[in-house]
Amino acid sequence: MPEQTGVPEQKMPTLQSLSLSREGADGNAVEEAPSSELPLMCQLANACRRHFIGGGNPSPGGVNAVADIMNRIRAQDLGLVSNGQKLRHIEFVDVLETPEFTVGIFLIPEGRFLPLHDHPGMTVLSKVVFGELLVTSFDKSDYTKPTSQRDFEEPFSAVVRSAGEVVGSEDACKVLHPTCDGNLHEFVARTDCGLLDILAPPYDFEGGRPCNYFQVVEGTPDAVAAGGGKGGGG
Repeated sequence: MPEQTGVPEQKMPTLQSLSLSREGADGNAVEEAPSSELPLMCQLANACRRHFIGGGNPSPGGVNAVADIMNRIRAQDLGLVSNGQKLRHIEFVDVLETPEFTVGIFLIPEGRFLPLHDHPGMTVLSKVVFGELLVTSFDKSDYTKPTSQRDFEEPFSAVVRSAGEVVGSEDACKVLHPTCDGNLHEFVARTDCGLLDILAPPYDFEGGRPCNYFQVVEGTPDAVAAGGGKGGGG
């Protein structure tokens, strides 16, 4: 499980700033500015609420709409301004949390990593906002097998989707789906980096969406991973 510390000192957007509507002093709703005039993080929150609330897997059009906004977001939009100091710990900043989706930011020091983990029944969008990551990802050969720790105690066949792919802030966000596009992935920080992460729906350990960790089993004809415990991932 990635090491978590307190919220970093960098200025971060607040939940209030991500609200869909606001109230004036008299308690009446204040008319919102046109979407294109809102800060990008507010646009992102609104798009997530529009496309990820309602149950079921997000539609391709909805995922693309959210991804389009994510691809325009830079570190300064998150209040992440370099002060010349290196990151010392992996940190997670919880930006927005709902039962249908979560928005968060991982800050990962050079050389540290988020170990190989899965996203059962989830769509995930990940955007590097500064620095570079090395991304390795897999898909299970058979997603019909239920997701549980007992199932993952034995090795299983998997397909390699990427192996040490370099992803930086100028690259488009990565999107994975419940049964394709690298639902199992690992991130290694090539430099200090920041990662904007959206889970739709989020992990739910009691609801059948736990985060399981894996390790690659060497010396086999196929890429094979084995269960390595539960935790939280990106």
